[in-house]
Amino acid sequence: MSRLQGGVWHISREYEGIAEAGGVKDVVAGLASSLQRCGAAVTVVLPRYGFIDPDELAVVKLPFRLHLTLPAENRTSQPVVQEVQVYETERQGVRIFLLDSAHTRDKGAVYTYTEEEELKNSERRKGSGHWDAHHLNLTLQLGALELALHLAGDSEGSMAEVFHCHDGHSAFLPAIMREQKRFRKNFLKTRTVVTIHNAGWGYHQEIYGMNFARGLTGLEAEVLGKGLLPGKEECIDPLLLSAYYAAVNTVSEEYGAEIMSGALEESTGGLGAAFRKAGLTLTGITNGIDLESYDPRTAGGSSLPCTFNPLTGDLGGKRGCRLALNQRLKGEKIPGIKSYGTLNLSNKEPLYTFVGRLTGQKGVDILTGAVSLLLSRRAGARFLFLGQGERELEEKLISLTSELPAGDRFQLLLGYNSEIARLIFAAGDFFLIPSLYEPCGLTDFIAQLMGNLPIVHRVGGLVKVRDGFNGFSYNEHSVMELADTVMRTLGLFYGDPETLAVMRSQAFNHILEHYTWEKVLKEGYLPFYRLQGR
Repeated sequence: MSRLQGGVWHISREYEGIAEAGGVKDVVAGLASSLQRCGAAVTVVLPRYGFIDPDELAVVKLPFRLHLTLPAENRTSQPVVQEVQVYETERQGVRIFLLDSAHTRDKGAVYTYTEEEELKNSERRKGSGHWDAHHLNLTLQLGALELALHLAGDSEGSMAEVFHCHDGHSAFLPAIMREQKRFRKNFLKTRTVVTIHNAGWGYHQEIYGMNFARGLTGLEAEVLGKGLLPGKEECIDPLLLSAYYAAVNTVSEEYGAEIMSGALEESTGGLGAAFRKAGLTLTGITNGIDLESYDPRTAGGSSLPCTFNPLTGDLGGKRGCRLALNQRLKGEKIPGIKSYGTLNLSNKEPLYTFVGRLTGQKGVDILTGAVSLLLSRRAGARFLFLGQGERELEEKLISLTSELPAGDRFQLLLGYNSEIARLIFAAGDFFLIPSLYEPCGLTDFIAQLMGNLPIVHRVGGLVKVRDGFNGFSYNEHSVMELADTVMRTLGLFYGDPETLAVMRSQAFNHILEHYTWEKVLKEGYLPFYRLQGR
């Protein structure tokens, strides 16, 4: 680790336990903690959103402010100087800074407006993106660079050796660092890495309009032109631009290959074609998982009410978790959750679970159709889903809970609650992941550790779930394929439970051998930081 003693700085919109929205929070937190345990100095820079409680995080307000120049409001606004207050806290040895500005402190969620914000302002529809998302992104990136300069002279040696930028929200940083004279001369030895967690169109954080992009980033048109996506007029894509200045990776080898092969051109907005045309490279490094946080063998790490061991087949505690979940579902209102439908949990029938965003990318349209079909067959299965997302899909699932065949077999928990999510992972027998495409997948890892065998659409990072070994997979993205796979697992549940016990043990052991963060760090990110980061 000697070459990383200067420090790795993670620039992100999410972090587990602080700002949570999707799987990025787990990846950044897991990678940062693993780096720290390996001896690296680790810093994380996040926005300070309005929903973050400073007292709860034990943050310290630092005695200085950063000053950034950004357009006042929109693409025609004149640049103005904006003040950013800096807060600091610490998690498991990881130094965390929160940047507070006019574009962060009023946000009720990480990426989209909440129901409460819509009630206050009808133009801010629940689930829609923030109007000033670009300002927030550039406040984060410019603020991180300015903060690193400000702290460079302190006794702890805060100058970054590697800036690790997560997704399009921070992907302009490498170009800014290399092309703006103020930063270039101070970061000559600093390398940059950009991780694409999701290359789906809509996740890029592209900026439309050259003048607007210049005002936001401070970069010249000649530089920004490298990030223009072919066929999209004045669309500057930070993911494309970053590849000229940084080492770029995505979160699984298979997903990287799909992007570069052209198999995902429509869903990625032509990103792979642009990379190929420019001769740019994209590396795949499959995510890991923080075993200590999800190991059901220890109550302290997993935060479960009962312990159990899928590796040895000792599942008594798993039944205890199901009982605890049943009590929560029938008890007082769960914070952050609106419940629809009813579910009578028992150990005699298998529980099929889903935890995630209710979006088309996650295959929730296919999932809804498959569950409707299975309920109509009265197949002897029960379903419990937790998540929120696209309003149309939410409404379809709500409607499904009230249909006659659902009875007490399907319950939808609309929203998110981390404690309930853990109980669902622990209580379930099978975990449904019917994604249209999937960069890596983290829920399949968690499910396998909890003895909840994943059922996946064989695509992208989900190919690590091998049919009949550590889960179940199917090839065609359709209602019938998913329903037929569920029926296959039902046959095993009732007719061959010994095979399922062997699969649970194999799944748990497979993660121990291949997908802990320590393993991924040693074989993936450390070589990437040292040899490829620029």
